Amino acid sequence: MATTPTPAATGPSLNFQPAFNRVAQSSEFDCAFACIAMISGKSLAEVKAAAVSNFKFPKTGPYWIDQDLICKLFAHFGYVATVYRETTTISDLPDVAVLMVDFNPETDIGRHVLFYRQRGAISKPPLEVIIDPAFWIPADKQIRTDVKGLPSSHYIGVHPMKPVK
Repeated sequence: MATTPTPAATGPSLNFQPAFNRVAQSSEFDCAFACIAMISGKSLAEVKAAAVSNFKFPKTGPYWIDQDLICKLFAHFGYVATVYRETTTISDLPDVAVLMVDFNPETDIGRHVLFYRQRGAISKPPLEVIIDPAFWIPADKQIRTDVKGLPSSHYIGVHPMKPVK
C-alpha cells in the first residue's frame, strides 16, 4: 500500500478505510506514475527515479508515459501488469486496475486513475473505489465509490508477482 496518505484536511470524508493511500500527481502528465506509486506503496519520487535510472526515462520533458513503461515499472516493483484492454463497464475490470478516463479517441490520450474492488462478506456486494491522483479534482471526487457509469475506455490489470521458490 502507498506510503503517502492524503492529508485529512483536504481529503474526502469517507465511511471506510481505502485499501490504498492516494498519491497526488505533481504535473498534468504523471498520473500513471501516481497510480503505480499508490499500488506499489512507493512515493511518486521513487517511481520517477526508477523510471529515470532503470528505463532511460528523461529527467525533464518532453515525455510520454506509455504502456511499456507502465508495465516495466510495475514489474520493477514486484507486480504483473497487463497491456491496455478495452472496457465498457466497471464489471469487466479486475480487482485492481489502472483505468483510463477522459479518453479522447481523436488523440488517443486519456488520464489514469486507480480502480480497486474490495470484496467483503458473502452477503454484501463488493466495494468499488476510484482513487484519482489529479491535483485539480475536487476533494470529494479524489476517492469515490460512485463508480457506476464512470466513462472509461481502457485499463491495465495489476496483481502482485508470485514469489520465486
